[in-house]
Amino acid sequence: MIQQTDSSQLANCDHIPVIDLSSIDSASLEGRQKLAQTIFEACTQVGFFYIKNHGIPDSLVDGIHDAAARFFDLPEEDKMKFYIGNSQKFRGYSPIGGEKSTGTEDDPIPEEKAVGVLSEAFDIGYEVAMDSSKSKDALLPSDPYELYGDNQWPDEETLSGFSEMYIKYCVSALDLCRKMMKIFALALGLPETYFDSSIRTPGVTSRMMHYPAQPVAGEVQEGLGAHTDWECFTVLSQGKVPGLEVLNHKGDWILAPPIPGTLVVNIADCLSTWTNKTFKSTIHRVNNLSGEERYSIPFFFGVDYDATVSVLEKYTSSESPPCRPPFKAGDWVREKLSRAYVGFEG
Repeated sequence: MIQQTDSSQLANCDHIPVIDLSSIDSASLEGRQKLAQTIFEACTQVGFFYIKNHGIPDSLVDGIHDAAARFFDLPEEDKMKFYIGNSQKFRGYSPIGGEKSTGTEDDPIPEEKAVGVLSEAFDIGYEVAMDSSKSKDALLPSDPYELYGDNQWPDEETLSGFSEMYIKYCVSALDLCRKMMKIFALALGLPETYFDSSIRTPGVTSRMMHYPAQPVAGEVQEGLGAHTDWECFTVLSQGKVPGLEVLNHKGDWILAPPIPGTLVVNIADCLSTWTNKTFKSTIHRVNNLSGEERYSIPFFFGVDYDATVSVLEKYTSSESPPCRPPFKAGDWVREKLSRAYVGFEG
């Protein structure tokens, strides 16, 4: 049970807004600023919003969900060939119970009380092939945090076309996320290009997630426990089965059901920190009580791992000092990952 009362982690709403991104590519600065104002209101009041006309083709969304279903339908012994514990970079397959509910930064679940979640996942991280801004022969930057590349891709014999489809989806998602960072900058009263120098080789992680139906009717076992995300923001494709819930200021869990043609965006800890918690990194969870299999594809977008996240001076005052000291994004993400996955330490 979340005890957190910090309003920056609670949605001040009873529903989650839907925002049309049609003007994100507008040649009119006024049009982009109008969109930015709408997004500012969603980020400061809710921390979550749906997006439509987002630019990721339906064919890619359908294709990535089909790929996820094919992967999780593999025999357990085949999936375990890509076990995340074989990776030093938290890449690969995590079986049911292989991830622990860790709570939030201000209300962590003690390690001895953390339980495995009722979901399985396949994780990948940034690689050059998914970045349309890079040439094919571009090199990764130095990687002291051991978080770039080295994905454990199933071979063609095991899962034909899987890596090709996933990379195509990531190319489109990454293009969208870079546009979103420009709109977030405008929303914060900054130049559109403010974050550009920090997202040249962004800290991207994507997951395929599978939530089986509850094994016992009427019994609730968390598919993914109450938490906040760690990077800047998340773009989530939910599929067709509900399960995502957002905690509001009344202490109620608001269902965020799938809406055809939309994706869900939520603000995460790094961007919330930059704004001194003006943008909400809202607590959420997943409980699959539908009686059906749920598949979702979150795309976690963060800044370059060697970038420093530091509270914007314009969002501080004598009454509102910085919410935390500056930190390297790579240090932050690696520490969070090492706490969440069974089999990793430090």
